[in-house]
Amino acid sequence: MLLKLTNNERMLRITFLAACLMTISAVNSQTVLFECGQNSGTNFNGWYISPYATFDAIEFNEQSTQFFSELGGTYSVSLTKEIEVLTHYQELSLLFNFEVVDHAQIEQVVYYTSTNGKTWTPLQDSKNNAAIRVFNDSLDIRFVRAEVQATFFDNGKIECNYIKIEGNSKKASPIESLPIREEDLGETFFIFNHAHMVNIETGLDEPYELLITSITGQIVYREKYEGPQRVELPADFKGIYILSIIQKNEFQASKKIVL
Repeated sequence: MLLKLTNNERMLRITFLAACLMTISAVNSQTVLFECGQNSGTNFNGWYISPYATFDAIEFNEQSTQFFSELGGTYSVSLTKEIEVLTHYQELSLLFNFEVVDHAQIEQVVYYTSTNGKTWTPLQDSKNNAAIRVFNDSLDIRFVRAEVQATFFDNGKIECNYIKIEGNSKKASPIESLPIREEDLGETFFIFNHAHMVNIETGLDEPYELLITSITGQIVYREKYEGPQRVELPADFKGIYILSIIQKNEFQASKKIVL
């Protein structure tokens, strides 16, 4: 049987639905915490660039920051900034956009967050020009970083032309990134590679040893390092290798790579 609603009942139902919609909108609303590049009206002043001296020219303007290499090569370059307002938001959204300007190829882009500017957490679902959500329930994330690895040919140039960071103060589910695999991450080291370039991230200053063995167990590379490193392996390395970090005579992290 179809029931007929009175005017008062209709008004109550409309009011209830409107309240539900407002609640959903509030939960999903995002506040822009930082934006620069493109048509934002803000340039890239205040971003720390590393390595600065690698490139023949680094150009800043209102729209982008550009990296130029006359003779080419494969490089990793990072942009880092402290943004204190991040500590007020339980869910963050990070987006960095890198593009090729001339004679270059962007291999990968990895986003990072940090509470102290020394120890960095990589987000494994990072993707160029894609927003990545980060759960910040402890309200202690203060630093963000994006690292792009690119191959430059002669007179190669790439740019970062847009950065946008948003925050949601409503508590949300921890969906910021996929769990880091145990094979990639020890207690203090994170290893990843692209082709013959190996990246080692660590917040420790103590020396450690990078050991590389073939699938048959033969040691093909052994070198001591300190702190974060970018290690270019010999071009004749081909096949399956095991990368291991040894510190104080103990294995700290390992990763299998295919070259």
